[in-house]
Amino acid sequence: MKRILCLLSVSALVLLSCGCSSEKNKSSSSSVAPASQSVSSVPQESSQDGQEESSGTGISYQVKDAEKPFPSDSTAKEPLSFGEWGTAAKYCTKDGGYVNVPVRVLSVRRGARVNEEVKRLVQQQGGYYFEPKDNEEYAIAEYEIDLDGFPVAKGGTLCDITAFITGENGEALALEGGGYWGTTASCLDDTTYYYEGVVHGLMAFRIIKNRSDYLIAAGEYGETQAFFKGQ
Repeated sequence: MKRILCLLSVSALVLLSCGCSSEKNKSSSSSVAPASQSVSSVPQESSQDGQEESSGTGISYQVKDAEKPFPSDSTAKEPLSFGEWGTAAKYCTKDGGYVNVPVRVLSVRRGARVNEEVKRLVQQQGGYYFEPKDNEEYAIAEYEIDLDGFPVAKGGTLCDITAFITGENGEALALEGGGYWGTTASCLDDTTYYYEGVVHGLMAFRIIKNRSDYLIAAGEYGETQAFFKGQ
């Protein structure tokens, strides 16, 4: 696979190395970054009766009465559609390894208004907003991840999932006139911790304007990934 372009360091990612989050991230370019890696919020125990949890920002919450996911296999040649469950590897510090979890992408929205939405959400989280280039725009993907089978440490886990933006062949997106482009999708909630259940979240990424021939590859690089057709 042609390696995704590395424009920013791993330390710039919104994906934090806390609890059982994806702390084994590989280097690639990032759309948004936190102002600080410190976490001052005290994790609260997940409710056992399926009550909705919120980060206070509206970014992520626990899905009430979620149906049990039945993941399907996917490849770059046969990606999943929005709403279909796939399987993606998430790193867990409790066991010191990767655990496959069900994940699905519900929708993608993009454009000038989304640029402003991402800016607002990033600043609301205390992060730094990177202005897109003239030929780029931000996109927000809504996703869900099932944590029921994930070994959660005492402090809980973030609902983040590592995700890369690639071309439809699973490699870096080819540009006109040669060259390649790629980025990492960054989860927008880096303060809310969960213990179990299906959690709804948002991830942001930059994409070339007027290009929809891309994939969202969810899961750690070199491990199990679920591929979703972009929009």
